[in-house]
Amino acid sequence: MANYISICRYWIVIFLVMLTSGRSAGLGESYEVQKGDSLWSIARVFKTSVKEIKSLNGLKSDRVYVGQVLTLAPSYQEIPAENGPYYWSRPRAEAQKNGGYIERSKSSTLEDYNQARNLIKGFDTEILRKLVKKRRGQLPLRGWRIVIDPGHGGVDPGAIVSNKTGRNKPVYVVEDEYVYDIALRLYEFLRLRGAEVEMTLLSPNHLIRDNLPASATFVHEQNEVYNDKRYNQKKRSAARPRSANLNQRVRIANRFFKGAKRKRTLFLSIHADNSPGRPKGPLAIYLKRNGKIDKQSHTFAQLMQKALDSPDLKAQIKGRSLGVLRGNKAHAEILVEIRNVHDVGEAYRIRFHEKRQRDAERIAAGILKYAKR
Repeated sequence: MANYISICRYWIVIFLVMLTSGRSAGLGESYEVQKGDSLWSIARVFKTSVKEIKSLNGLKSDRVYVGQVLTLAPSYQEIPAENGPYYWSRPRAEAQKNGGYIERSKSSTLEDYNQARNLIKGFDTEILRKLVKKRRGQLPLRGWRIVIDPGHGGVDPGAIVSNKTGRNKPVYVVEDEYVYDIALRLYEFLRLRGAEVEMTLLSPNHLIRDNLPASATFVHEQNEVYNDKRYNQKKRSAARPRSANLNQRVRIANRFFKGAKRKRTLFLSIHADNSPGRPKGPLAIYLKRNGKIDKQSHTFAQLMQKALDSPDLKAQIKGRSLGVLRGNKAHAEILVEIRNVHDVGEAYRIRFHEKRQRDAERIAAGILKYAKR
């Protein structure tokens, strides 16, 4: 009963936000307390904590009153750039210089985490503003918990491939930077349809980036951190995402799924591989271990394959035993290689934000197919 009441209160707050024009916060803006609100319900909707709201607003008790204006995240100013915007600092380079170029974080993992958490909170409030304007009561993913795992990140850039502009100028595509942008676009899409969504990785400097022109490629910044405060309190560079701590992604996901209805939990890892031996186009990978196929994972991958498929670019499907899929407590878990950037055309397309938006929408269509099955 207590769990049922909590869920009802959660959606009452969502409903109030949807009905109240201009009262959801943007980056660093405020939220006006409505009838029926509590610090707990507000914190849950905006993916923050009661402790953080109290700290930001100098509150000494948990009591709030109707009409009270609460700050939900510190204010951040956008730093404009052709390959931005950024929300902490502009990279030293205007584009990725070469295959080995790196810009390391000047902050500890804990500092980067705190900045990243505040940034994603601001993003959440912007999403709820759009929900007010566009979606109203249409929430087909209500009750679902979905984890998005942006591939690589931290000290691991994934693939870095050379490409060409329309004027034959050399450019470089860094996989983790581009799939993080796709992940954020998918995050927004799913949140706007009522899902509770968690990211395994966060960036302290990036939200969705509509880079203009596409030749202004994203720089390999080693500033991403795992979405886990305790883990980042180690304040060591070894805590940054890398292949050696891949299982941290599964821990974050399983923590998020705790207490949820298992049949309404999904895990999706997003990559853009560099595979010479694979045809260009998307690939949906399901869990296959010791010759045994995970049925739910396979079903999810099949539906994702159909959503990603197109007449001119066929999607593929494959079973593998991958670290982010093993031990995962989601009802269904898959990894999507949204593009094979070994192909010159695929690496070219991923540089355009319109294509990345379409990639996110195609992945979302696969999730919706699974949820409606």
